[in-house]
Amino acid sequence: MLFNSSIFIFLFLPISFAAFFMCKKLGYGKLALAFVALSSLIFYGWWDASYLLLLMASIVINYGLSRMIVRSHRKGGWLAVGVMGNLLCLAYFKYIDFFISNINSLADSALPVQNIVLPLGISFFTFQQIAYLVDTRKGQTDEHNFLHYLVFVTFFAQLIAGPIVHHKQMMSQFVNHHKNAYDWKKAALGIAMFAIGLFKKTLIADELSPYVIPIFDVADQGQTIAFVEAWTAALSYSFQIYFDFSGYSDMAIGLGLLFGVRLPANFLSPYKAKNIIEFWRCWHITLSQFLRDYLYFPLGGNRKGTVRRYINLMMTMLLGGLWHGAGWTFIIWGGLHGLYLIINHGWRALFKSTKGSSNKFMAVFSCSITMLAVVVAWVFFRATNLSGALNIISGMIGLNGFDMQDVKEVEHSLNVWPIIIISAIIVWACPNSLEIIAHAEGVSDRKRYSWMPNKKWVMFIAMLLFLSLYFIVYRSNRISEFIYFQF
Repeated sequence: MLFNSSIFIFLFLPISFAAFFMCKKLGYGKLALAFVALSSLIFYGWWDASYLLLLMASIVINYGLSRMIVRSHRKGGWLAVGVMGNLLCLAYFKYIDFFISNINSLADSALPVQNIVLPLGISFFTFQQIAYLVDTRKGQTDEHNFLHYLVFVTFFAQLIAGPIVHHKQMMSQFVNHHKNAYDWKKAALGIAMFAIGLFKKTLIADELSPYVIPIFDVADQGQTIAFVEAWTAALSYSFQIYFDFSGYSDMAIGLGLLFGVRLPANFLSPYKAKNIIEFWRCWHITLSQFLRDYLYFPLGGNRKGTVRRYINLMMTMLLGGLWHGAGWTFIIWGGLHGLYLIINHGWRALFKSTKGSSNKFMAVFSCSITMLAVVVAWVFFRATNLSGALNIISGMIGLNGFDMQDVKEVEHSLNVWPIIIISAIIVWACPNSLEIIAHAEGVSDRKRYSWMPNKKWVMFIAMLLFLSLYFIVYRSNRISEFIYFQF
């Protein structure tokens, strides 16, 4: 089930919220949580009910392991069993066909490919439960109620594509929320965030998609891509994935607020970053933190010298790329970002400074260079094979010429440039969603462009909802799943 689908907006969300609210109003806190869990399981099972068994098995086993970690004297041993079990399960469903295909290519063998369908959201609920086991081993989980754990893992607002949350971040809010009166201001903020995210997804990301697909498809098939088409495809996809993931993150936070939970920020204007280090502090924030805390630091981080630090950075980003998908293009994407980070840290070490330039020209120049590096990496991320990615890159640097006649079937792609320009204006000239609601949540003194419970904002949010719902109902052919659902 998609956040941007009619059945979710007009049926699932109203029913699940109404059940939750009535239980809350009548004072049945545990029943309210039970309805959240039931709704979340229905939400997940809507895609393929058979994979509910996998999800529930994962939840029951990991909950059991957490209890063993608490009770046993061999806590480290049970933690190792849990982490290895989760990683092996993820490796089987996500990477077994990739490994078999590469073995067949290298050894000229004919091992049968399993053609396994990747369970929706398996990367996210696996990493979230690994984090829970580690937190339990560290003594950072102070209660172990199965219903709470079930809600923690399955809450539909973040089950499929994050953010990756810690138990103490979410469950304390759920539990405390039931002790107080329902916060309608928080609900209004949630509706505003959901509306903004839905607008980003339906009117920007989904409108860019038709211009991305044909150019990357012909590039993957080996057809030469000239300069204009290459840049059109690269920029269209860069903004598509930006607004797709930004839209999902906004909707996830909005849905969480409706149910009384403030999910952590997962997206914070990454294209405004002036360097790659800053970019990764703003793009998929919770995944970046997970890779830092559970991979980079255990590898040694920056504690074992400069060379080892750079090796650890590269290993972390390579595995981060592999986490996104079982393919060499994802590994190359991760390797590029690893290289970018090494260069960025080396530059800082060379000039002994971690502060950005106060010079406006240098700030714009730094942001532009960072954006260029990110766009180049996105080409590898989006292409289905290495030759297709190199085809696009060759076109971007002019090696394939400037004659558009080579790709007549995608000449209509030039029509996307007004959307690209509008996207760029929104990205660089407008406040992000969290800045808009920051004042209302009491975390910022800035009032300009901040959401307020007044007629102006009601009309603005109503307009966004109307336009988004119009596109969903009357242009359903443009509605697509979120890009991060495939990971």
